[in-house]
Amino acid sequence: MFKNKKINTYENILLSIIFFLSFSFLGIAQNDQDLIPLKSMAPDGIGPLSLPHLRHMVLGSAFVYNGDCPDLFIAGTGKTTELYLYKWLRNTENGVPIFDKPHKIASPFKLKGTIFQTDDHNVHALWLKKDSVIHTVFNLKKQSFDRIGGIELPELASLPQSIAARINKDQSVDLFLELVGHSIPAKYANQNPSSKEWRPYDEAGVSTTPLHYTYLCNIRYPRLLSGTPSVKQMVTHSRKETRWGMMNIAMVTLRKNDMQELICGSRLGNFTYYSRPELSQDTLSPRHYVVGSDNILLQHPSISASVCSYVDVKSGTTNIIAGGEGAVYFYKYSGEFTLDGHPVFSQPSPVLQVDADLYCGTLPVPSVIDWDGDGIEDIIVGNSDGHVLFFKNIGNNNNPRFIPKGRVQADGKDIHIQAGYSGSVQGTPESRWGYLSPTVVDWTGDGLPDIIMGDITGKYTLYVNKGTRTEPKLDAPQPFFCEGLELHGMWRSRAAVAKFGNRMALAIVDDNDLFHLYWKIDNFHLEDGGELKLENGSSILTSAEPAGGTGRCKLNFFDYDGDGLLDLIIGTGRRSAIPNMETGYPLPILGKKTMGTPLFMKNVGSSSYPVFAHPSPFKHPVTGLVQPGGSHESGAVGTKLGGGTQRNLLVGNEVGRLYLLKGEHLELMTADEVKKYRNKPNPFPGFPHPGEK
Repeated sequence: MFKNKKINTYENILLSIIFFLSFSFLGIAQNDQDLIPLKSMAPDGIGPLSLPHLRHMVLGSAFVYNGDCPDLFIAGTGKTTELYLYKWLRNTENGVPIFDKPHKIASPFKLKGTIFQTDDHNVHALWLKKDSVIHTVFNLKKQSFDRIGGIELPELASLPQSIAARINKDQSVDLFLELVGHSIPAKYANQNPSSKEWRPYDEAGVSTTPLHYTYLCNIRYPRLLSGTPSVKQMVTHSRKETRWGMMNIAMVTLRKNDMQELICGSRLGNFTYYSRPELSQDTLSPRHYVVGSDNILLQHPSISASVCSYVDVKSGTTNIIAGGEGAVYFYKYSGEFTLDGHPVFSQPSPVLQVDADLYCGTLPVPSVIDWDGDGIEDIIVGNSDGHVLFFKNIGNNNNPRFIPKGRVQADGKDIHIQAGYSGSVQGTPESRWGYLSPTVVDWTGDGLPDIIMGDITGKYTLYVNKGTRTEPKLDAPQPFFCEGLELHGMWRSRAAVAKFGNRMALAIVDDNDLFHLYWKIDNFHLEDGGELKLENGSSILTSAEPAGGTGRCKLNFFDYDGDGLLDLIIGTGRRSAIPNMETGYPLPILGKKTMGTPLFMKNVGSSSYPVFAHPSPFKHPVTGLVQPGGSHESGAVGTKLGGGTQRNLLVGNEVGRLYLLKGEHLELMTADEVKKYRNKPNPFPGFPHPGEK
């Protein structure tokens, strides 16, 4: 009896330990849920295909799993480069392919390349490594590309940037290589960004950004990367074919018996087309363009359009799939050419996958609002493409579930803002970026959600909702005015909007890179309310660097600590220093290694006029310092969405995911905790910073 009692005691102790550990792990698991991006709740979780990287290179397609349509290889590029294989599952009614979840493929070669399939069903990959080409073959069992050989290329005018390969009927192989044809030495080397030499535009507003063009050459080998090359020649008619790079080259078949057709992408989103003239075996025809059914050049929705061929099994011709910075898109070939010789393709449709994350495009800036008047809060997101997306909540406010509903329109067409020639402080290569930062709020006081937009240009515009509560309909954008001048601030920033006392207020990052308050006079006119201040009376600076390092902050008024006063939630980038370089975050936290970091600034003023305490970063029990990922700014808003304490954070990261972080799992870092993260002052020596002595 005593023995049994002793055993039971041990058992009880063991069970208690297990019970305790179980709850501990459950707690960690629950916290881990905060770290999982929001998923698409469409049937099968279908949503736009995306990768956990800032940019995508579509490298090729092949029948790996013997489906009715090819599978897809995509490289995600950024600080790291990883290769993924997407298994084809089915097509939509419109022929858009739907793929399975991505599967990471082992490959030691992390540079640019091309992937293609030969008649023996082997899947080959050629990888550029300086002036060499490495030849690999896909091993399905090992899920890897195994090296089988390589060659040194003959002397070329410059190192190749992209590669494509074509197996001819006599088994000879043509390599098409993208080369830099004309360049101006980079002016940024050893230049202070605040210097005159660094400025992207001259006094007349003309770009001084270094230009480079690329062109195509052809090298022919008797067999696949073996033997002595018999041909080495330029095959485009000019060394100034594509400005800022072709990004990738796709071998396509659009016409019968034409074995050397190519479609190339571009940084700015056009697609160029080259075919082989009937009377020539080598030189390609002059450049043509991929156009839509309206005979207007197709432009990829995002920048840096990399392209690969995607065979249409029924017709034997080739569609194309293109990636870049943002979603991956499908273009269906119509089978037709214009009278001018341009191939006609469909308008781009996002390539889809099952079990997809709620993908927003890169650098997403979310707002939480009941957009369609059903009493449930939705998400409106701006992105770097210059579009605004609507994600409908089909769950409820405590347990939200979102499906993508497409782009938000204004004045009957998709909102699409881009920098244009001179709209970016970083020069004309950024002409296709928009960096939209919407604030969705009832600005006009009619009970309908309007949009106040910040963008790449530093302008702030108002989209008035002229629809109904259940069917929003935005008017064309109108500028704000203050004392007769259009309101202008720093680029890539979002305005915070709220009512203080009985007056609507709008806070922005102004032209001096300071937090600034404006009072509403009417829908389009504002009164200067002065700079927002810290409790010690100092201004709140946002920048650590000149030029492109300015602005970028995403501001949001929200009562995060529940004291009845509206605080500031700030989404920052790694280059930010708030309120100044000496004591600001996030830059000094981790120096050059820091990432975009949401910050909290407590309102220590009043309900009629805010004054703020020094910012505090957020910490999470699993990850520590909350940094959603990436060096670019994080879009962050306080929200009641998700229930719990109703003081939660919705945060976007640079690769297009959204994270709903529960308030009960978040804490504010103390000054002592921040100290251990602090780096030496000014991690960018040589650049003058405010507050530096």
